[in-house]
Amino acid sequence: MNAVKVDSITLENLLNNYQLAIPEYQRPYVWTEREINKLLFQFLEHKKRIDYKPNFYLGSIVLHFDGEKHNIIDGQQRITTMQILSILNNENSKYNIKYNHPITLNHIKENYNFFKSNKEELNLIDFDKINVTIVITKSEDMAYNFFETLNTGGKRLGGTDILKAHHLRSISENDERNSYALKWEKKQKNLETVNRMLSKIRRMDYLNKSKFVPDKFTDDNKWKNVLTDDFADKTKKSNRDIGYSFVEIEENTHTITADKYAIRQPLNQGVNYINYLLNFTDDYNFLFETDELIKNKYSYFNNEIIDVIDGTVDLRYFYQLALLCFVDRFGRKNVLEFSLYLFRFIYSLRLNDLSRVYEATVRNYITETLIFERILNAYTYEEILIFLKTYEVKISTKEISGVKQRFHERIHLFFKNNAETTISKENYDQDLIIAIKNYLKK
Repeated sequence: MNAVKVDSITLENLLNNYQLAIPEYQRPYVWTEREINKLLFQFLEHKKRIDYKPNFYLGSIVLHFDGEKHNIIDGQQRITTMQILSILNNENSKYNIKYNHPITLNHIKENYNFFKSNKEELNLIDFDKINVTIVITKSEDMAYNFFETLNTGGKRLGGTDILKAHHLRSISENDERNSYALKWEKKQKNLETVNRMLSKIRRMDYLNKSKFVPDKFTDDNKWKNVLTDDFADKTKKSNRDIGYSFVEIEENTHTITADKYAIRQPLNQGVNYINYLLNFTDDYNFLFETDELIKNKYSYFNNEIIDVIDGTVDLRYFYQLALLCFVDRFGRKNVLEFSLYLFRFIYSLRLNDLSRVYEATVRNYITETLIFERILNAYTYEEILIFLKTYEVKISTKEISGVKQRFHERIHLFFKNNAETTISKENYDQDLIIAIKNYLKK
């Protein structure tokens, strides 16, 4: 076989004559009724044609031939959907792709029931009149180059999906690869969010500024390019799992004072990047997935103030970035005290002269005050805390109304009820500092 084989064949031929398999590190089958209805509509439109009617074209399928089987690199969603249809058409169907992932199995069951309740739609489909273009490579790397270029499925891959495939295939040992695939899936919920936050912090490095720092509203396709650039193209080929940290050294004593991994550290492919991402996902979940049933002071403040979005969405975003930097540098020990003074520092923008607070406004403030650099490069916790306590914020509360009024009222009521402190408009910042101290003491 040549390095790359490209052929046009029927779906029936593909399913009957190729031993297909899905690598463990592929994302699960995630198609829902939305993607299926889109596909059925395309079948229906094709059947309505009264002119020359070529076979229905299902798109490209990228396969990696490993000597025994053809691993599906791109096309799993479409092939699995067609397998479900084939079983409904013919219960003796012998297409033997094996599925193990619980998310995959759940979606297969749901979609099987959906098709079963819409069985008349199955008359639209003749597997021998469906064509696919198969791209078969002997090199796994080449297969993934095609995969990242084509990405033709109905539910488009995000940057994190591509990174998963990229880094898991860098792990040569099957058992270890499967173990990390399972770890990845268990924490799937926030991985894309955390990846974007990490990319943002890395690109806002004062000494190594990036040409393009995407805002959080950048479309998913641009984010995909950013994430693959930051966490695939720029990772080193080494398989060493290295972390960079701060250490306090005394005679005969060494104390690590930070996370194992540093947010802006250089990264290696495979295990190193995966552990780096999972580590900061744990931090993110600790900081921002606060359960309302947990009644500690930090969670309560996060639920009642930070998570209430009313003209503060951009403030919250950069507050969260800074807090993630703090936990990276100093761990979770003093997170309550730091978060309160960080709130004072960042959310003061809500009560300045500006009528609206845009992302660019907050980003410029973060850049001018060098708050990320101050946190990540501080030698001691006290050093950054003194900066936040003594920083002179600019407040203008002479005439406030609308969203500013609601913000002030929410802060006032929170600290009145939980720190027995009144926060006036006239002396907002001085009262807030007293309220923070009382909330910490209570």
